[in-house]
Order: sequence, then C-alpha cells, then structure tokens
Amino acid sequence: MTVLEIGLLACAIVSVVALVFALISFRRVGKIASENEKLIQKLMREVAASSSGSVGMGQRLLAMEKRLQAASTQKPEKIDYYNDDEFQPYSQAAQMFKMGMDCDEVARRCGLSRAEASLLEMMQKSSR
Repeated sequence: MTVLEIGLLACAIVSVVALVFALISFRRVGKIASENEKLIQKLMREVAASSSGSVGMGQRLLAMEKRLQAASTQKPEKIDYYNDDEFQPYSQAAQMFKMGMDCDEVARRCGLSRAEASLLEMMQKSSR
C-alpha cells in the first residue's frame, strides 16, 4: 500500500465515522423536536383551558355585578348571592377552601375550571 492509498483509506474511515455521528445527531434532534412539539401542544391546551375558564369567570362576575346593581336600587335586606343555583359551585368551593382542600381537588369536585378554582382560592386567602 502506498502512502496515497493509506491517506485515502484514512479519509474514507474518518468520513464514515463523521457520517455515523451526523446520523445519530440528526436522529436525536428529531426526537427532541418531537418532544418539544408535544410540549407546545400541551401548553396550548392549558392556555386554552385557562382562557375559557377566565372567560366563564368573567361572565359570572358580570352577572353578579348586574345583580348587585339591581339589588342596590331595591330596599336593603340581607341578600345571599351564593344561594342561587348559578353560584352554588362557588359557595361549595369557598367551603372546601376553608376546610383546607387544594385547588385541583376543589375544581374537580365542584365542576370548575382550574383557573376559576385558583381565583376563588386567592380571593378566599385575601379575605382572611
């Protein structure tokens, strides 16, 4: 074997090794990209759930504000806003937070979104 043949063989070996490492790296990048895509989809679902919960909470707060305004024009009497069926889950949630339950459990039991339960929990803590 001549020096030229040895040099070409060495270059070929180095090229094959580099190609193998490139393929391995490409496969790893593909897996990471797939995992990142799954995480992005999960985050998008969570943001959508939070947004829908916030919208629902906003609508209920507006309804409560209208009732409060209507009640302020009537004769003053004791008004129980949480007695209505529309606000029953919030009353239950408030009681559960007083008992020390966590946000996820309250949301599950009362049929509220995580965002609604979290907001109620913050309101409950701030009123203490």
